[in-house]
Amino acid sequence: MPDELSVRQWQEQFRAGAFNLQDRYTQCRAGWYDWFCQDHALAGRLKKIGRVVMGITDPFILDNYYVWFKNNCPLNGPLYDDVRFEPLSGNRDGKYFVISLDSPHERMKWALVTERYGFDAPEFDCRDIREMIRYVNSIGPELQKGVIPPFIAEKDAVTAYARQRGEPEGLHIYRDGEHHYSYTSRKDRRKRTVLAAASLEDAPAGFVSEQAHAVKGMYLYCPEDVGVPLPRHPEHIKKYREKRGVER
Repeated sequence: MPDELSVRQWQEQFRAGAFNLQDRYTQCRAGWYDWFCQDHALAGRLKKIGRVVMGITDPFILDNYYVWFKNNCPLNGPLYDDVRFEPLSGNRDGKYFVISLDSPHERMKWALVTERYGFDAPEFDCRDIREMIRYVNSIGPELQKGVIPPFIAEKDAVTAYARQRGEPEGLHIYRDGEHHYSYTSRKDRRKRTVLAAASLEDAPAGFVSEQAHAVKGMYLYCPEDVGVPLPRHPEHIKKYREKRGVER
């Protein structure tokens, strides 16, 4: 890959038409790293995926990231593109993120996958590019300060809840809004919705405290599992038996 341009520099060159030519050299300078389409198609694809890069206004992302592009070939479905935002220097430290456009793997047109949320599902997805741009700019200050948002702990608890329900590793835990998550069970293919709260006093609307479970420091309520006891996690059973052994 050529010398990395900051996002701000990339925007300046894009506006100046530096990436308009369709030849391979120009498109590699623009940041294309891997592709399955024809070389001459890259310039057109860049104009589409590049719109989200041009919408970045957060100073930290503008001056501390560079972008590179990938044209992906899924096993099923058409080719699709993504843009990857990588820190210009130092370790990633949870700051790396990817925005995809029209991926057949995702639920919506635009999807943001972040290192901090995990690569199993998007941290945020939407149909409108303006929503995506607004969200990415809003997380700039968090990335700059290394802030870990509360929903990371919530997702961790939802993942543990699913595992206790017998779900395998690698389950896609989707974030459907503030304190709302969902996943599709690998056991019965039914969707589960899970509401999360750090305390019962601050539970979101629709949360039924009497039917909630305490998991990893969070309170979780899943309406589809109401009335079904939550099995003890094998590790909890082990600790319980060890404790009982000491008491004896």
